[in-house]
Amino acid sequence: MKYYLGIDGGGTRTTAAVSDENGKVILKAVGKSINFYSVGMEKARENLKDVIYQIKNNLGETEFESTFIGCSALDDEAEVKTINALCNGIINAKKIGMNSDVFVALASSGEDKCRVVAICGTGSIVTGIDESGNVKTKGGWGHIFGDEGSAYSIAVNSLKASAMLYDEGQKTPLVKCAEEYFGVDDLRKAIDKIYSTETTKDVLADFAKKVAEIAEEDFVAKTVIINEAHFFSKTVLALLNEMRNCKLLSLYGGVFQNNELFRNSFIEDIKEFHSDLKIEMLTLPPEEGALKIARGMQ
Repeated sequence: MKYYLGIDGGGTRTTAAVSDENGKVILKAVGKSINFYSVGMEKARENLKDVIYQIKNNLGETEFESTFIGCSALDDEAEVKTINALCNGIINAKKIGMNSDVFVALASSGEDKCRVVAICGTGSIVTGIDESGNVKTKGGWGHIFGDEGSAYSIAVNSLKASAMLYDEGQKTPLVKCAEEYFGVDDLRKAIDKIYSTETTKDVLADFAKKVAEIAEEDFVAKTVIINEAHFFSKTVLALLNEMRNCKLLSLYGGVFQNNELFRNSFIEDIKEFHSDLKIEMLTLPPEEGALKIARGMQ
């Protein structure tokens, strides 16, 4: 029996899928992030090793015919040295390919000749493929000078707003939410925790879920979310304006999946300029898109 391995390595978690030679998905495994820019290469390898260990527990020692990895640390096809740095001694495969996580999401978005995928998870990015097979990308600049609409951006801007409200003496639901999330009774006590090396990017990004929960009762939290949706919609519109024949926009990532206010605000912005565009959540998970690519590797 021949086996193929597809991996989606997002900013918070990694999901792997294994299929047999007939294309049937026979198992999946989930682990922590392999984004080596966020967690470091040593930790990324450790997290990848954990995912592969889960697979070995089910399949035993297996050599994959081919493996394809979508990794949120990447913006394009990975060089061999990068693939080796992450995978050597961990993945046993005849062929290994690696590109950005949005690349495998694009492979999961169907067969339309012209289509776009927008991702809002820990980070944010949008990519599309036109009728000629050209792949175009906008956003994905990372958390330092981009990633509008991402969970990280929502979280950080909500924390900034919390600090301003606190300094003004306002104990709003957003301030209380931040204190509760970091386990303190006063927001200033959260400073050490927020700047701790243990508070990684994904831990901060997870605060966005709490912000979404209080958005209906807290005007500032609601405003942050809507503004982030507006900012990201501008990025997506920039790509759609270059791909006028696009009929499908697929959405993926925890922010789109779990934050209804964000999702509705974003779709409203897009529909204002592209009323006939079909917008839907990505139906095939990206790890299966990675599998699709792996099975087509020659």
